[in-house]
Amino acid sequence: MFRAPILGGREHAYVYVFLEHQSEPEPLMPWRVLGYVNRIWEAAVREEPGRKTLPPIIPLIVHHGPAGWTAPKRLHDIIQGIREIPELASLVPSFEILVDDLATHSDEALCSRPLPPFPKVALWLLRDSRSIERLLQSLAAAWRDELGRLRRADSGGEDTLVALGYILRVAGDLPFEALRERLKAATPELEDVMATIEEQIFQRGFEKGVQQGVEQGIQQGVEQGVEQGRAEALRDTLGRLLRARFGGVDVSIERHLESASESDLDRWLERVVTAERPEDIFGP
Repeated sequence: MFRAPILGGREHAYVYVFLEHQSEPEPLMPWRVLGYVNRIWEAAVREEPGRKTLPPIIPLIVHHGPAGWTAPKRLHDIIQGIREIPELASLVPSFEILVDDLATHSDEALCSRPLPPFPKVALWLLRDSRSIERLLQSLAAAWRDELGRLRRADSGGEDTLVALGYILRVAGDLPFEALRERLKAATPELEDVMATIEEQIFQRGFEKGVQQGVEQGIQQGVEQGVEQGRAEALRDTLGRLLRARFGGVDVSIERHLESASESDLDRWLERVVTAERPEDIFGP
């Protein structure tokens, strides 16, 4: 959620950004958003009990489904009887959600947005990550320079590591070395960060897997090491995002991450963007 000054800075409006991770648009999304908006208003009243008015909240859905957004955007569109009985319209609350429908935007349109490199790259990854081949093709065609700008602006390499970690997560069966070569060919500046990821995989995961797999044979150990290395990369990425969103991670959550399976980490990584509290991420 972002806050923007209005009325000459005397008041503030809130822009609530919701990332829609479902394959299909949610038909009841205006109703879901109404719940989020109401919780924000409740928090505002708790913090300032003397309030007589509520701050404006602008809901923005960032949708990256391949077929685009086709669901209702207005609350009235999902209320029964509004069309048949127009007199109800003035008596039933309504609002309209803004939808940033990434599937409808070209590479040129996304690249030209007045944003720093990291959020622009994040939008591109959301749009194209359902297919690693499409992702790599659009990288070579339009995003190589933007990834280079991201790396040059990212002195510590953390944002670049998050972006490349996400690419690794959606790479599927594409071997790491093949992915590394294609990324390096498109954007040579990524070489050092790819080396960091490789080190995480093969120093943490590979060594653990080999050690545990000695009795069952070196080949089995190698395979287990690579699998554990991917889980370690997911665990590191999730930890970074938790610290970026909530300012820190307590000991209980660290233990939760350490014992989590790869499928749990995948599920939690999708929830971290929209969770209001760290506790909201780790439910069933």
